Amino acid sequence: MYRSAFSPSLLVAIAMFTPVPLRGQQASSACRLLQVGELEAAIGGKASTKPAGSVQTVPGMTLDECSVVLSGSATTHPVAIRIVSKLGMDGAQAVAIRNTGTAREPQWKVAGARLEQAKVGNAICILTGRPNVASNSTCSIPRGEGYVELDVTGPVGALPSLTTVGALVQKAVSRL
Repeated sequence: MYRSAFSPSLLVAIAMFTPVPLRGQQASSACRLLQVGELEAAIGGKASTKPAGSVQTVPGMTLDECSVVLSGSATTHPVAIRIVSKLGMDGAQAVAIRNTGTAREPQWKVAGARLEQAKVGNAICILTGRPNVASNSTCSIPRGEGYVELDVTGPVGALPSLTTVGALVQKAVSRL
């Protein structure tokens, strides 16, 4: 009869103390919130990458993120869907602090810069950008001690409107 050099109790101990990344990464829920076709129709372009998701837990928060790149004839838009949780503070407060700090930055007072803030339904949105610098249209919906967010990056003149991004993040939250 064949006997393993490892006893069952040793195997259990190895499994228990093996770091989580070696056992397999938790699947991203963010990638299930919006279909690629929905993003393509609303933002423009075609997906040049498959959606890629990951979940990271660090002290003070958990980040579940899904990203995809949409490429059009003249513009590329990296898109990220994020579920941020376990912040230890109200999600609405976290978004407000971030957006207020961003709006105070002097870089938005230069020629060609854009800073727009709006509320689209229950989404809190901010568009920030300058010429020749990656710019963002970001809308977040607070949820307890976290928020769900859609962030679209691209040239400042080619960013989707806050209305478009806000509508998409509302659709995403409705699927949670």
